[in-house]
Amino acid sequence: MSKYEPLPRFLGSVGRSAHRMSFSEIERILGFKLPNSAYQHEAWWSNNATGHSHARAWLQSGWRTEAIDLAARKVTFQRRGDITEESARPSSGGDPWGCMAGTITIMPDFDVTMPTGDHWNAEQGRLLSE
Repeated sequence: MSKYEPLPRFLGSVGRSAHRMSFSEIERILGFKLPNSAYQHEAWWSNNATGHSHARAWLQSGWRTEAIDLAARKVTFQRRGDITEESARPSSGGDPWGCMAGTITIMPDFDVTMPTGDHWNAEQGRLLSE
């Protein structure tokens, strides 16, 4: 069971298809403070379950986030069957590239696991060949 499970359990008791919540209200329901990234990055509230137990908790229970307002510290949860046109975005389907999906082409017969022989030199900011 995820530590975020109390949130979708609460949302399941809401009688409406959308519910606007403050971050502090969410923290009261969860019983702990949200991580700093929830306050600083809209991406924390994304509907991408890959590697994100918090998003997986609300997505698996039929909810999505929309209308994230970091300044006001509020987010709207929308039942997935009632997604508004504004919030209806193609799902990445667990695609690890996220917003980069479809922008990278790997040529056939190219082995992405093969070492290139190059080393990154962070101090000089350039690649150095062996």
